Amino acid sequence: SLMNSRRLSPEILDSLPPSDPRALASRRDLQRLHSFLGQEKLWLRWFRQKYPDRPPSSLVDLGSGDGHLLSRVLPLAFPSGGGGSRLFFVDTQPSIPDSTLDLLRRQNWLPTTIFSEALEWAQQATSAELILSNLFLHHLPNTKLQDLFRHLARIAPVFVAAEPARNLSARIGCRFLPILGCHSVTLHDARVSVESGFRRTELSALWPKLPQWRTEEHRSGLFNHFFSADKQL
Repeated sequence: SLMNSRRLSPEILDSLPPSDPRALASRRDLQRLHSFLGQEKLWLRWFRQKYPDRPPSSLVDLGSGDGHLLSRVLPLAFPSGGGGSRLFFVDTQPSIPDSTLDLLRRQNWLPTTIFSEALEWAQQATSAELILSNLFLHHLPNTKLQDLFRHLARIAPVFVAAEPARNLSARIGCRFLPILGCHSVTLHDARVSVESGFRRTELSALWPKLPQWRTEEHRSGLFNHFFSADKQL
């Protein structure tokens, strides 16, 4: 059942080239859903709490897609700009519009797009102040997540993720997406992503057991599952 264990099935969007009309329609849906799912609020609150004085000097977004979420949240979280902070958008096929990169540059962020699988990137990356992922980890099986987490713990002192919650309210929520006029690709992928989402302390259990790390994991709102790992310096 939904509650017992994660079930991974391919999401259609992952197999489409970024310029495919179905991919464009589904990405537009996802942009609307970010605020509908409460993700923008969730990330904004977290950034303001964690970095009240200045932005992190380097920030990596794993599985960044079109970069929409950060382009919305960062200007609100840091109204006086990025202060020259480096932003790395890591994705196998990033589809970040030039307008998004220009917006970030104008606000004194230094964005770089990296075409890479998350694990491949992590195996050779050296250091960053913060790594985050939004609706990305649920694409990976637990064994791969464990491997990825081992590298992330070496690279950065903070990792944080918002993922689909694997619960009844998220599953029921999927049934309301047609009312919002979502594309059939989005409807399929939403259902699949809930089945591959997380509950309780499943991500904490996969994080390496190292003495100086503290993990926190909880449901946020009806649909989001939030995980953070902090190295106590």
